[in-house]
Amino acid sequence: DDVYQIMGARSRATIIICFLISLFGETFAPFAVIAPLFQTQIPEIQCGSLNITCTTENICTNGTNRGTWEWHNKHRTLVSEFDLECQEMYTYLATAVFFVPGMAIGLILAGYLSDRIGRKATNMVFMGGSAVASTAMGFSTSYQMFLVFQALLGVTLGGTMVTRVVWMLEFVSQSMRPYASAISAQFFCVGTALVPLADYYLEDWRMLDFIIAIYSVVCVAVMYWIPESPHWLVANSKTKELNKTMQRLIDINRSKLCIRDIKIIPVPEHNESGNICIVFRDYRTLAIVLGLMYQWFLASFLYYGFFHMVGTLNGTVHWNVSIMGLMEGPALIMAGIATTKLGRRSTMLGLLMIVIVTSIISQFNVSISEFWDLRRIFSLVGSKAGSGPLFFAVYILTLEVMPTSIRSIGMCTCSLVARIGAATPPFFLAFCQSYYSNLHYLVYIGLCIIACLIMWNLPETKGRSLKQTLNDNDIESKAVSV
Repeated sequence: DDVYQIMGARSRATIIICFLISLFGETFAPFAVIAPLFQTQIPEIQCGSLNITCTTENICTNGTNRGTWEWHNKHRTLVSEFDLECQEMYTYLATAVFFVPGMAIGLILAGYLSDRIGRKATNMVFMGGSAVASTAMGFSTSYQMFLVFQALLGVTLGGTMVTRVVWMLEFVSQSMRPYASAISAQFFCVGTALVPLADYYLEDWRMLDFIIAIYSVVCVAVMYWIPESPHWLVANSKTKELNKTMQRLIDINRSKLCIRDIKIIPVPEHNESGNICIVFRDYRTLAIVLGLMYQWFLASFLYYGFFHMVGTLNGTVHWNVSIMGLMEGPALIMAGIATTKLGRRSTMLGLLMIVIVTSIISQFNVSISEFWDLRRIFSLVGSKAGSGPLFFAVYILTLEVMPTSIRSIGMCTCSLVARIGAATPPFFLAFCQSYYSNLHYLVYIGLCIIACLIMWNLPETKGRSLKQTLNDNDIESKAVSV
């Protein structure tokens, strides 16, 4: 962190690296996550000679012969391609059942490898796997084949979604980290808004997979140019590689500094790299990690809980998803400013309060116009002004709490818990609808209150340098100008 301050908090190298990782990483991610929502949509059905629009419920219940109806438009989805019109719920849930466990496997593998062999190599390997998996999905000849490669895509996405952020933010000074993270997240928001647009105009589920494949290949080429994280090189005592990387950053900045002008005190020998078990050494560290895991679970549970509700809200799914993506951008910028000015913990408490308030108001479904009502407005606000930035804030807090030696595996372990929160909402919402239509809002309120109590006892990391090892008291690895 001190080296970055010497070179400049807003250095040319930092801006270029953050921009490239964000453009070719964050923009791509929503296509892999959100695409199944559109790929499993049921196109409109038309009843032959009667020239009226049918419903899948009538067709599946009455056993209407396929010759008496046809797909009303040319929009090709998995349902129309493989005749899954009577398995709507099964089709969508199956993609989640295969995708989410794949992400969990990818998180553990990539988290360990990133701390052991480096951020750069890990991201390149998993992005290459993404290109292979998404290409195979695009050429699937059966729904079963699609699901198998969907699971593999989940492994590759899980392997990059956290380690990519760690890699990027380790190039950023402490004072600029929240801003860099917030700006990077804008590319994710743009990607979220582009998915429904691409699906609407391309009208073919295979095209979404080919977009992912092309983007993945470009990502590998870009990542080859980006250097390894200096923090990782310091933590693993790779002095020769570190000097080359720092000199390269200085050259990109066109600075008059030379690597000889900077002295970096190496980290003492340790065996922590990739070993998450070291958090069990004392109860305080373990309590902090468990508290962070709950925040990750809740952020994911709320984010995807609101997301899976888009089909039940007023308006079309395409419009609702686009609005959610566009709303998240300004919310993340505001969260970045709040995180810098007020601190990480205070920002998260404020975001939790937003979710509580919007969940309370969303229970009153008062109509405002033909397409808008209180539930749609505040569900979208709760989703993107509350739970969306909550993900951003918990990323920053966890990254600054975890030392470099276990940062990737630590964040990936927390994200693994978040995958449970991501996989639960479809089943949870179906359960709530069978008992009380607003039950999920009450659960959100209760979980957020618990999160506020936990957050109150977590450490504040504003103004602190990144630790290199668990026992680092911010005195090792200091960089000074000679």
